[in-house]
Amino acid sequence: MKQNAPLLILVVWCLTGWFLPVQADILIKEWNTPKKIHILFVPDPSTDLVSVNFSFQQIGSAVDPKGKEGLAAVMMQLLFERTVEGSDRFTLQKKLKRLGVIHGIQYDISHDNINFWFKCPKDKLKEAFLIVKIILTEPSLDEKELAKMKNYDPAGSRLATAGELEFAKKILFQKVFSPHPYALPTSGTLEGRQSITIQDIQQSIQQRFVREKLVFSVTGNIDQNVLGKQIDETFGGLPEKSPLPNIGPAPLNFDGQMTILHKDSPQSGVEFGQPGVAYNHPDYLPLLVINDILGGKPFTSRIWLEAREKQGLVYNIQTDLSGNQYAALLTGSFECDNQNAQTVITIIKNEWKSLKENGVNEKEFKAAKTGLMGRFVLNFTSPDGIAQYLLMCYLNGFPTNYINLRNKLLNEVTLEQVNRVAKEYLNLNQLTFVIVGNPSQ
Repeated sequence: MKQNAPLLILVVWCLTGWFLPVQADILIKEWNTPKKIHILFVPDPSTDLVSVNFSFQQIGSAVDPKGKEGLAAVMMQLLFERTVEGSDRFTLQKKLKRLGVIHGIQYDISHDNINFWFKCPKDKLKEAFLIVKIILTEPSLDEKELAKMKNYDPAGSRLATAGELEFAKKILFQKVFSPHPYALPTSGTLEGRQSITIQDIQQSIQQRFVREKLVFSVTGNIDQNVLGKQIDETFGGLPEKSPLPNIGPAPLNFDGQMTILHKDSPQSGVEFGQPGVAYNHPDYLPLLVINDILGGKPFTSRIWLEAREKQGLVYNIQTDLSGNQYAALLTGSFECDNQNAQTVITIIKNEWKSLKENGVNEKEFKAAKTGLMGRFVLNFTSPDGIAQYLLMCYLNGFPTNYINLRNKLLNEVTLEQVNRVAKEYLNLNQLTFVIVGNPSQ
């Protein structure tokens, strides 16, 4: 218990905002291997486990060919769910378990990237890398398994089977991004998936899994030269470049209107949003403070206090700064009984207007900064968290050392900057709502 006490105190202090955290700098080593693979590495002598995060950037679902929307998702499902004897998912999991790979090899697909992560003992890293290589480059593609995957219609694709919030978010993105690929879910469309062939999968593997798009973020007690050599030996045979084009900037069609999709349900799910600023924009941190005050932090944000605490109109309500490589958003969501939806929307608009016109006060400004800085430190209580956040920063265009600079930069943000950014960016004319439910009741 004594060993865990300091961490417990740190967590409590961070969550309650009782102190201004001091963060020790994290040593980051960055280089390109002889095979031109980019590596971010944080040495950690405290553990013999190596945490690996890596990404093939700018080859996510947004570059799926027209008419084959869902190719990236089907490809990854097929690579990890193969049923060919000797290469099925159960055999794979047994191999990984014998190597001590904790929780197996995980992946996700965004519009921009395909990301992977795993953790294993350092003396098994080379073997784990080899399994990853086999998965990505030596698949046993099975027509029967492909037929099942490409005919799968995600539940969220139809109003009748989707959750209210899930479908509202889908429609909001369709409105905002159309005709850009960001308008489509990463799972694609049923029509697009049904057109996919084994040849499409094979070509996609060759075009997406290339060295110029590959970046690693690693933490652990492993020699830097050994790490680089193992990565080159395993992945150096991948094609160097991809022929896939960059998708380019996305339109942001926030029209300030309200769209209602009627569904026979006792509750409404509502998604709303307006343009934000990119993660690496100079005004991002002031807008982050604004988001925290407006709706980003449960229990204390303005819209939470008004809609949830004072009037009890919602089950939950929040806002968030989010984005892709070519778009930045300030979005939010809530769920409520049908008869409360319009009232909550009025509350949101009023708080948007009040913060824009009147700004924030000194007390909530200081509380927001302290809370944001404390919660940021919690990203780095484990090697996994460090590797994950370091990769996220790189993919979003931050400088390598941002992980050490962020709280220092946030601490320098002034009340005057925050209020200027509120006036400049909060825009009721663009604040757009999508309601799924039966709000007329």
